[in-house]
Amino acid sequence: MSALMCAWRNMPSVSDCAQPRGRFLGLALLLPFAYQVVALLCLRRWGSASPWQHLDFFSGGFFALTMILLVYEIRFKRGILDSRETLREASGSTYDAATVRLGSMLALIDLLVFLDYGNWNLIPALRLRWLQMTGLALYGFAVAGVMWTDAYLARHFQEDSSNRQLMTVGPFAMVRHPRYASLLLAKLGFSLLFASVFGWIGLLALVVLIRRRIRLEESHLREIYGSGYGIYAGRTRRLLPGIY
Repeated sequence: MSALMCAWRNMPSVSDCAQPRGRFLGLALLLPFAYQVVALLCLRRWGSASPWQHLDFFSGGFFALTMILLVYEIRFKRGILDSRETLREASGSTYDAATVRLGSMLALIDLLVFLDYGNWNLIPALRLRWLQMTGLALYGFAVAGVMWTDAYLARHFQEDSSNRQLMTVGPFAMVRHPRYASLLLAKLGFSLLFASVFGWIGLLALVVLIRRRIRLEESHLREIYGSGYGIYAGRTRRLLPGIY
């Protein structure tokens, strides 16, 4: 799994909050780790004398970075699961419930990436060491980007909803959607690292999904913050500082 897709895939639906909170919270926290186990099993070459030969420097580095991120994200998830209202706002289901579901579907493509890397190797020409090194580096930067952004988001969503201010500091001073920028960077790194055509298909799907998400989210934020958001949008770019 491209773990940074947890922005949607690991975000539970609001209707699930009807379950007892302790049980629900435990499930929400454990599911991303369970997915990592499934991904690892997809890398395994069953019946081979060397079943874990593709758990190499690159895939191992990916899983190590992913585990660091998932452990870090526990604090953020515990905060947004404290109330139904906070969960709705943080997941975006107040203005775009469909993206949460569509993002979850990309998990299936990611499993195909792991299967291809560990077993099929459909396009060997994609597996170049320097490209994989670049991919791992990009993924590492993306993990750092998500952790940096979520440190600010965690404080933002812990505030009372009536007192929340527009986020314009830290990574939000550079671009309006630093988390989505990190997700795209992570997906690019993931595609290079695992050298699979399915990874590139997933990247294209994510670009379309994020473009849709940004359009709906910005409309929602303009309704909340009015002209303040317009001023902020006028001095910052969406994803790339000074470019887009």
